[in-house]
Amino acid sequence: MMSKLPRLATFGLLVVLAVPTAAQSPVADHSAAIERGRLVMSEIIQQGGVPGMSVAVAVNGEVVWTQGFGFADLEQQIPATEATLFRIGSVSKSVTAAAVGLLIEQGRLDLDAPVQQYVPTFPEKRWPITTRQLGGHISGIRHYNGDEMLGSKYYETVVEGLEIFENDTLLFEPGARYSYSSYAWNLLSAVVESAAGTPFLQYMQESVFDVIGMQETSADHNDSIIPHRTSFYERAPGGIVLNAPYVDNSYKWAGGGFIGTTADLVRFGAALTEDGFLNPETLEVLWTSQHLNDGSPTGYGIGWGVGTDYYGRRVVSHSGGSVGGTAFLMLFPDDGVVVATLANSSAPMRFSTAWAIAEPFLPPVAVDRSYRDHSGTYACTYPYRNNPAQAATLHIAGSPENYSVRFSTRTLTADGIKAWGAGSTFRAVVIEDGFSIGNIWLTVTGETATGHWNNSALTCELR
Repeated sequence: MMSKLPRLATFGLLVVLAVPTAAQSPVADHSAAIERGRLVMSEIIQQGGVPGMSVAVAVNGEVVWTQGFGFADLEQQIPATEATLFRIGSVSKSVTAAAVGLLIEQGRLDLDAPVQQYVPTFPEKRWPITTRQLGGHISGIRHYNGDEMLGSKYYETVVEGLEIFENDTLLFEPGARYSYSSYAWNLLSAVVESAAGTPFLQYMQESVFDVIGMQETSADHNDSIIPHRTSFYERAPGGIVLNAPYVDNSYKWAGGGFIGTTADLVRFGAALTEDGFLNPETLEVLWTSQHLNDGSPTGYGIGWGVGTDYYGRRVVSHSGGSVGGTAFLMLFPDDGVVVATLANSSAPMRFSTAWAIAEPFLPPVAVDRSYRDHSGTYACTYPYRNNPAQAATLHIAGSPENYSVRFSTRTLTADGIKAWGAGSTFRAVVIEDGFSIGNIWLTVTGETATGHWNNSALTCELR
């Protein structure tokens, strides 16, 4: 019987995907973009073996699409809907960064003061640590060791939770290098609490969630009855779906302990892209890359990864991985588009996935095309689940100004539109049944090409 479980679970997912959740009423102007997004989400569930997911998109401050896919509870066969609450993982850092911004504006938080000014109980280290360094992952405070992410101990306060790492030696002098650390954000939450003069969760509720209207976002308290909270899952070797281990996230609210809906996340993002919540000067602090001591940029501000998309549009984003959850939040501040995706297990959701959903909602961008001919048939490989070398064929025909593309894998044969080459770079939006289901990005050097097919590394050779 055990060998049949993955097939049964996958069949159930496909059934649910065929019927959108009842509460959908797409805005007419965005209907084509929504249909493309549905195909992207469906592919993630089918290829990633994800039990349940949700997506939302906001455009110019308005939530134009939110929908659930798959199951919030496999055992009870409860569908995931737009109301389902998922763990948002490290996207909690972006949400907490808003509290940091508010305290800066109120003159209650000095980003460059030693953390002991706000948390005097935190042991002094060989070098001083500032809140700015905590928020940018350049403080030298370590990340999880071993199975610490599976901790089940309840901590009454954010300060109590610091005991896990507070006596450890710094990994390096603050500012010497970038090293991602959720524990640094645990300490940052204690800084926020002290600067606000209010318990951290209370300040987040009153100053961020209530003000923005994030009515479904809260701390992931295990002992509370939280309506519409999903069950949490993980995949064992062979693709079998299991219940995720029990964890208590009370040690890391700011680092990754909140739950919420995708609609709440895009409302949050919209509040940042619209006027009124944080000042533009404050957002620039959060959304500007920090620099190491040697002057090199980190690509991370305070609670946000910062950069540009494939067309050069400004993007701020954050991913989230938790026990039984995956998240991604992407903002295009200059274009007013926000995308959020959430899942109740590990899922292949990264920058390129969120971008594929966002792109049809964005205004078109003129592309500088210094053309080079990449036509031909390429034999490609990419990792798929437990197969590190899944075969694919990429056929590029025509001219760089007007390529036609056919991409074939084990599970699909699809055509490409918006396909072009610029210098050594080739790009195609992959289309199935008239809708975008992903993207191919390749750098072509002679008869070889390397890049990505959605989230998977793609390697190709000209036949």
